[in-house]
Amino acid sequence: MRPPEVILSALWAMRSNRMRTALASLGVLIGVSAVVSLVGLVTGIRNYIRDQFDTVLGARVFEISRYSGGFEDLDSWLESRRWPDLTVDQARELAGLMTTAGGVTWRSGSGGRVTFGDRTVESVRIRALAPSETDVAGFAIGTGRFFTHAEDAARARVCILGSDLAETLGTPAGLIGGDVTVQGYRFTVIGIARPLGSIFGHGLDDFVAVPWSTWSELLSDGRDEVEIAVLPREEVGLEECREEARLVLRRIRGVPFQAPDNFYITTQQGILDSMQKVMAGAAAITIGIAAISLLVGGIGIMNIMLVSVTERTREIGTRRAMGARRRDIVRQFLAEALIISLAGGFLGLLVGYALTIAAERLTPVPAAVSPFAAVLAVSFSAATGLVFGVFPAWKAAGMDPVEALRYE
Repeated sequence: MRPPEVILSALWAMRSNRMRTALASLGVLIGVSAVVSLVGLVTGIRNYIRDQFDTVLGARVFEISRYSGGFEDLDSWLESRRWPDLTVDQARELAGLMTTAGGVTWRSGSGGRVTFGDRTVESVRIRALAPSETDVAGFAIGTGRFFTHAEDAARARVCILGSDLAETLGTPAGLIGGDVTVQGYRFTVIGIARPLGSIFGHGLDDFVAVPWSTWSELLSDGRDEVEIAVLPREEVGLEECREEARLVLRRIRGVPFQAPDNFYITTQQGILDSMQKVMAGAAAITIGIAAISLLVGGIGIMNIMLVSVTERTREIGTRRAMGARRRDIVRQFLAEALIISLAGGFLGLLVGYALTIAAERLTPVPAAVSPFAAVLAVSFSAATGLVFGVFPAWKAAGMDPVEALRYE
């Protein structure tokens, strides 16, 4: 039989058992839709995180903290709690000693209440920033200006509002030059920050930024712990600058020669790698579940095909008696198994794309439709049909024509 005849014969046989065909392809549909939606979700999250880090942190900026920016085990986290604080004096000394850094800044913060007129916003992030934040970490001003070194040294009561907080309190342009109350202290608004957006639905623009020295005097809990950010010079590689910062800070903090670091240095790529490991683990679990669904679907296809072989025994005997070769019978039943599996695969592809688009539009979780997922879906479904269709096809082709014609 020619390929078109094989396909038409397979479609005709499937048409006579529509419910059975639909149930047989259901397992493949579920498995493929899970794979497609997962690949879209992981791809979208990876791209989203990279874009956000470029915006918020900067690709070449690395951060130094007493706490890891990645996903450490519990023992490492507990050990870091016993390390001495990173202080502003250490940050300033690091800035003075480094030769490969284009800039060093430090930051801290807390939470509190911000009031403007009769409007009060609770649980606002209070960001304590050094004047070098704009040059090192790319803090961008939308309206107004950033505070100066002189204002920081004088512990001036000036502040910059995040765009969301400014919208909540009033008209952003009308806030410049006005006074807001932060935890009971009056501050003059000198700028509105450029919007940063959000990460997984969590807004990044609901904050008030004040000079670090002002925060330390008025708003801190008495601890001077900071997080340090370092920007390498343009002609210096990230790893070279990172290693110098590590060695200089070890000397500043008096870490013994053979002792491990008592601080973490986090790069954008390091955080991305840590998150990639977490997503890879989740992907492995989900793909395992999808593989089980495909296995169940494949077993269902094989079961349906075996039943079909039994029901069509006389048909097989008649075709063999009329000159059909064993390979013609194999081709027909393999074609039926393949079409059932591919039908489930294509429907699963549509369902997976629909789930991906729905996740992107209806939830804060980013997702991206991946062409790779389409190839993966077709490959998985085709392989499932071929693998689980071989035995029924071989059984049908191996029937004795005389015995098949006698079958009742």
